[in-house]
Amino acid sequence: MYGIYDGIIETSKAAIADFEATEELLEYPEVQADKAYYLSVLSKYNKLKSIKDKQSALISTLEEEKSTAALLSDATDFEERSAIYEEISTLKKKAARISAALSDELGCRHVEERAYCRFKFKAGSSKIGVAFSGLVKNYLLSRGAKIEAEKTASANDGYVREISFLAVGEDITVRLASLVGAHKVYIAPAKSEDLCFAVTPVAAVEKVSEQDLKIDVFHSGGAGGQNVNKVETAVRVTHLPSGLSVVCQDERSQLRNKQRALETINKRLEDIRGREEKKRMEADIKAQYSNKNTPISFDAASNTMTDKRLKAFTRAAFPLTDGQFASYIDGLITI
Repeated sequence: MYGIYDGIIETSKAAIADFEATEELLEYPEVQADKAYYLSVLSKYNKLKSIKDKQSALISTLEEEKSTAALLSDATDFEERSAIYEEISTLKKKAARISAALSDELGCRHVEERAYCRFKFKAGSSKIGVAFSGLVKNYLLSRGAKIEAEKTASANDGYVREISFLAVGEDITVRLASLVGAHKVYIAPAKSEDLCFAVTPVAAVEKVSEQDLKIDVFHSGGAGGQNVNKVETAVRVTHLPSGLSVVCQDERSQLRNKQRALETINKRLEDIRGREEKKRMEADIKAQYSNKNTPISFDAASNTMTDKRLKAFTRAAFPLTDGQFASYIDGLITI
């Protein structure tokens, strides 16, 4: 029902199974009379309530994302659709943050997500940008992530202008969120160029729920022998939320027509959702690239970097070592 978050939601449900019983226990006079026991029950209650609150927040965010995505079917104006895509991206990131916190509280494995990373450079920022992207990639690999679909694009002048890849692993969006934006690379006292980085969660295209389908059977009017005119072999499958409908009557068997109709409607809906997800990702990346007031900057002449949020990274030698970069990310997460 909630894709990659189904597991952690079920785990949290099991963890808080006796939440109400624990809450009631606090009201018992005999429990309140025993201070040590009361404090023990209260501690358990507070922990369960914290898990319950995070679980509720996660489900609420995921439901809000579904409701927001449903608005796309009625949105025709470009600005309206862009605003919806931006809201969906915000909700996806919020869900990732809550899920990470919930996993920590439960002491269980974090959700494995798919996130798309893209870097964009200009001639003066390319060298530092390539090094920066390498640090991000090595950091993800060191945490057990897989890197897929890696692409590098070069400009006509020969410098690398863009690097992108898909990362599959735990908490990728949460850990890299503090690095996004258009960072200044100073290549001369009064000249700078942007080093852009964006990371956005990639939603898996879910299979169609049978509850959203209406299946009708009727007599086929096409060729296929006498069977098609005597038996209801033709099948119409309608996806109720979108109104998309597929009719299949080429086969002599109702079962085979149903299978083909379901395959066709699944493929069409996957294509539609895939295109919408691609548009959402591009809108999210564009929004992150437009953030030019970041605390991160680089100096190409002295090969240094500065992040105003951390004292240890004021004019730090760049590129950092992989270990330094990991410490840098850990420092940003604690802010």
